[in-house]
Amino acid sequence: MDKMKLPIGYYLKKTDNLLTERINKIHSDFGLTRTEWQIMNSIHEGVDKNTLLTQLLEFASIEQLNELITELSKRSFVEETPLLKLTDRGEEIFKSCLQKQTELRQKSMQNITEQEYIQLITTLEKIIDNLK
Repeated sequence: MDKMKLPIGYYLKKTDNLLTERINKIHSDFGLTRTEWQIMNSIHEGVDKNTLLTQLLEFASIEQLNELITELSKRSFVEETPLLKLTDRGEEIFKSCLQKQTELRQKSMQNITEQEYIQLITTLEKIIDNLK
């Protein structure tokens, strides 16, 4: 089938599958999944728990996210205080994963200009708005 005739859902799914596969491979060395990484990244960025749960609803249910936060806490990566916080061990794991994650991001964006990226994001936002 001609690439131009494939539906956008194919490209979205294929991209997500490849990113998930590569990201899970990177973080599996540290015993993390993509969603656990996203939780740790959100905590590192300083969001409160309610914001984190709202932001990550596309990836897991609130119940699943709470279970993952509890698991990360049991593994001494996260402290559950009024604000979620990475422990020293969690910060170390986060930085190691971030380095590998950054390398993957750079590879995935090769040969894509800033203008092309902005256009892609703008188009996806329009599709999202159209489907709401």
